[in-house]
Amino acid sequence: MSRIEAIIDFPEDDLPKSILDEIRKITSNVKEDIIKVINDQKVGERIREGFKIAILGPTNAGKSSLLNYLSRRDVAIVSEIAGTTRDVVETHLNLDGYPVILSDTAGIRDAKDEIERKGIRLALKKAENADLNIVVIEPKSGYFTGVLRGLVNSDKTVLVVNKSDLGIKKIEAELSKFNPIYISIKDEKNLDKLIFAIRGKLKNKFVSNEDTIITRERHRQNLEKCVESLENFKSKSSEGDFDKAAEDLRLATRHLGMIVGKIDVEEILGSIFNDFCIGK
Repeated sequence: MSRIEAIIDFPEDDLPKSILDEIRKITSNVKEDIIKVINDQKVGERIREGFKIAILGPTNAGKSSLLNYLSRRDVAIVSEIAGTTRDVVETHLNLDGYPVILSDTAGIRDAKDEIERKGIRLALKKAENADLNIVVIEPKSGYFTGVLRGLVNSDKTVLVVNKSDLGIKKIEAELSKFNPIYISIKDEKNLDKLIFAIRGKLKNKFVSNEDTIITRERHRQNLEKCVESLENFKSKSSEGDFDKAAEDLRLATRHLGMIVGKIDVEEILGSIFNDFCIGK
């Protein structure tokens, strides 16, 4: 900022000819650094708020039982009556050291009434916004509706076959391409295998190559606006429209200032007189 302000305010002084190249290089480097931080797959927000996991599947497959098992307490009502869960039931927990928001959702089927239809719509919305989906089925319903079939083909889905104690031979061939995990919540069978698979997904999502991570959406928005201003600056500075280009730099600095603190006019003037032989 001090360099471009010097060009505008002291055009008669013999400023270095390389000053424009320096400005473009500095702003370009800053922009690239910020873009690297922004492209972090929202790791910081996940660390702060929790990794979102949605449990989905047909009615009576054991979704609520799985939620209760992972939570180590009775969070959801468990019943043999199909369609017991109508709303989304959420719980925050620590899963092997990772913060998690676990959501139990309404069973997906042809709804009996409007309340159940709303519950299913909420379930699908949770699936869309989740970092990981656990689709739970059981041997007697070893098939998927169109919606569930679309979910199990996603990279962010783990397919779980509950009640495997009832026998799985008839569905193994059909489901093999989805790499399902066969469990029995009743007998506590293979649940450690499921937790290991979930942990593997969490581990990959929490990886960041940057030392700086964004933990608030407000910070992310200000960084994105800063990058936008720096891109505007680059196009204007190349055309020699320095007054408007300087304003883009001010905006970029203002957005950064919302996160790390403001830069005032005195600092800019101090930098001008320190770096250049102005008025001497």
